[in-house]
Amino acid sequence: MTILIKLGKYGPVYHLPPLGEPPPLSVQFLGINYCETDYCNIRKLAKITVFGFVLSGQGYVRAGTQSYMARQGDVFILPAGCCHEVTSDPDHKEQWSYIWLNISGNWILKMLEAYQLLPRVVTQDSGLESLFKEAIESAKEKSVEEMQSEFQVILMRIIVSLSETLRKRGDALTSTVQAIKQFVDNSILHPFDSTQLASHIGISNKQMNRLFKREVGTTIYNYVISKKIESAKRMLLDTQLTISDIGYKLGYVDSHYFSNLFHSKTGVRPSDFRKIFCKTR
Repeated sequence: MTILIKLGKYGPVYHLPPLGEPPPLSVQFLGINYCETDYCNIRKLAKITVFGFVLSGQGYVRAGTQSYMARQGDVFILPAGCCHEVTSDPDHKEQWSYIWLNISGNWILKMLEAYQLLPRVVTQDSGLESLFKEAIESAKEKSVEEMQSEFQVILMRIIVSLSETLRKRGDALTSTVQAIKQFVDNSILHPFDSTQLASHIGISNKQMNRLFKREVGTTIYNYVISKKIESAKRMLLDTQLTISDIGYKLGYVDSHYFSNLFHSKTGVRPSDFRKIFCKTR
């Protein structure tokens, strides 16, 4: 395992090279970042998924076009296939530091979808500090051979724990917002019609959006688009459907509009996304 230091931050970095054929899901790099006030890390089109746990301070994390504040105790997830940006909050007095895990393999996106962790970026007050610290301590003390399988177990424990935390918090959502979310989740393969949704729920469009944003943390429109883009990514990787067919399945009759929307949210055309990420499988 190798420890590295980069400008704008300091802290240990551990490298766990794959032994033999790379598994479909693996943690090959992890570490702790103690960030300077001007720290900024940008990946234009990330081929890895990043899990982070904030130890102190606060900073900004961005996945695609969505930007969030991550504070002490929060977990953030930046999925592969979009732009990643991680920056310090220069106005915050306490130093921003976080544990991070870089996860390779396309299976992680399927796992996040299965456990309903997409398109969530930040989970507040996660209570998962011990699991992230366990990963760091294991990287310090154990051999690469021991860690290859153990990290997959730790990663799954993090995913399951996050999913369970969000499930329990979901019970606290008002019945109205639960109904909105369920309707949207079941309608991803159809064009989004906010007027139809508001009529179905029985409240005004304005009130519906205000409630959803307050309880879920993002607008209904952004939530819908994020879900559609994630569905598009899976179809690009797991099927031989044409770009036009994928767009049509997601409710976009105009393939050019769909391609431009995908590009605006991920920074790359659907055809290029398929070429780039199929090579990494």
